[in-house]
Amino acid sequence: MKKFFLTRTTRIVAFCLTFSLFFISCKKDPILPTPTENSGLKGIYVLNQGVWNMNNCSLSYYDFKNEKMEKDIFLKKNGRGLGDTGNDLKKYGSKLYIIMSTTESLEIVNADNCKSIKQILLTGKGPQFIAFHQNKAYVSCQDGSVLCIDTTSLEIERTTMAGNTPAGICVANGKLYVANSGGLNYPHYDNTVSVIDLNSFTEIKKIEVVLNPYLLQADMQGNVYLVSNGNYNDIPSSFQRINSQTDEVVKTFDFAISNFTIHGNYAYLYSYDFVTETASGIKVLDLTNDTFVQENFIKDGTKINTPYCIAVNPKNLDVYITDVYDFTTTGDVYCFSKEGKKKFSLEVGINPSSIVFIK
Repeated sequence: MKKFFLTRTTRIVAFCLTFSLFFISCKKDPILPTPTENSGLKGIYVLNQGVWNMNNCSLSYYDFKNEKMEKDIFLKKNGRGLGDTGNDLKKYGSKLYIIMSTTESLEIVNADNCKSIKQILLTGKGPQFIAFHQNKAYVSCQDGSVLCIDTTSLEIERTTMAGNTPAGICVANGKLYVANSGGLNYPHYDNTVSVIDLNSFTEIKKIEVVLNPYLLQADMQGNVYLVSNGNYNDIPSSFQRINSQTDEVVKTFDFAISNFTIHGNYAYLYSYDFVTETASGIKVLDLTNDTFVQENFIKDGTKINTPYCIAVNPKNLDVYITDVYDFTTTGDVYCFSKEGKKKFSLEVGINPSSIVFIK
């Protein structure tokens, strides 16, 4: 087996090679939300990545109004499974876009009824993440390419090249930013972010960053925030800010994180050490002054064993965190109020890695 960088997929592989499948996790029974807790949402979709090479990726949906959970709604609605290793889930317009990295496909789904609209096969490309801008979808692929897909025709319109093993992708200031992890050249990781002009759809610059860049997200001011994974040894993970006007790294923060999400002027961050199997608390960073407004967001003592995804409800600022436990059993989604108190939890599928809110 090729050695890959520790993406979501290969983190699972690494863990499963280290520990037996008979490992028993300490899961608590889920607590379902009451109808008054939905805050105007119809429901939530959760992409459950599954276990690599087990072909057990699934899509879960919880309907707040009917208080009903469907753990594998895509299978139920379409008579077939999603495939192997769901790496990203996003909603744009009325459609869900699901990146299947091992099956190498993009599944496009009606968000209202979960019926498949189109499956785009991306054989040989290794799709990773997706971003949107002005009715176009942009997909990063491990073969070095970035695809531009029209969200109306659902056809691939253009292809360009980024760097070595692209991963995270986002749009800021009319440009596309692509994290070149270099993971397929392990242990010789890349350390650049490609900047792609959206009009010409060509790379105009490579920004030097900390080794093994992986996740990207833009804030309201157009700054781009980046997680670099380092080399999992003497170079730790890193959180950095890129100014999209100058396309330069303007700040490298003095703490390590594994994942984050941005809502408004705040970033919600956590870290997980796959060697010691320990998670940090959820921290909240004020991006306007680079200070932590909360060092430990969870106030009621609820323990998240193995955090894997974090998202913020745009309606009421509830924070959703997934726990994948041992990477081989069903995971849970925890919902906390903006004050850091647990409101409810939902049992979903194996390795819940992405959350989408349906308004």
